[in-house]
Amino acid sequence: MIQHVKYLLLSFVTVLFLSVPGQAQLLNVESVRANADTTGWYGQLNFDLSFSQYNEQVLQFTNNTNISYFSKKHAYLFLNKLKLVNLDGASVISSGYSHLRSTFVRENRFSPELFLQYQYNNNLGLQNRFLAGAGFRYTLFDTDSWVGSFSSALMAEYEEWQVSGLPSVENEYLKSSSNLSLRGILNPQTSFLLIGYYQARPAAFFEARSILETQLEVKINKHISLSVQFAASYDAAPVIAIPNWTYELSNGLVIKF
Repeated sequence: MIQHVKYLLLSFVTVLFLSVPGQAQLLNVESVRANADTTGWYGQLNFDLSFSQYNEQVLQFTNNTNISYFSKKHAYLFLNKLKLVNLDGASVISSGYSHLRSTFVRENRFSPELFLQYQYNNNLGLQNRFLAGAGFRYTLFDTDSWVGSFSSALMAEYEEWQVSGLPSVENEYLKSSSNLSLRGILNPQTSFLLIGYYQARPAAFFEARSILETQLEVKINKHISLSVQFAASYDAAPVIAIPNWTYELSNGLVIKF
């Protein structure tokens, strides 16, 4: 098992050094898959509320709502995220996404997938992003405590960007999207997830959008957990004048039902 983990971590490092990472959705499909050992409906709510004051008062609210259905053969996931940021009681910056994914013959080592997504991020100037794709998920190893997987897909993407005072920019792309994930149980109360994404156009494969996400979740009881997440992304060629690097550290309360 340790050897498997070493190989997967080495693959992560290789992917991240070959990639020039990017800004993108903070999408954690793998955290929902942790409940795929049983059939039926599964729901998860995640709330995060924070308040701070330095030069300005900042109130931030984040909500994740995930609903999934696991049949004996297939999995259907519907994921949503909404973030609201209030500055000095006035301006509100918001971002979010909705993601629908189907994984077929989910118990197999090789599983085909289909997905749809809508996303926006007013903070970065992303007005709209629609994408649809198809691909596969391959299980590298699956033990009682750890699961490693690789996924790859082709997707069509339409996006609209606009920064105040400047004309809007629209793009349509065909992209590849791949990820490596490592998910496991550190102890009966604590689980860990590490996942890296790489999204690029075939004609500009090394000018990519890449993301690295980690999540640590500590169980309080059967239905309530505390989570800490960190996500960093890099876009080698931003569509508009925004930072190449973006990152986010968050913690919150997770309610499972």
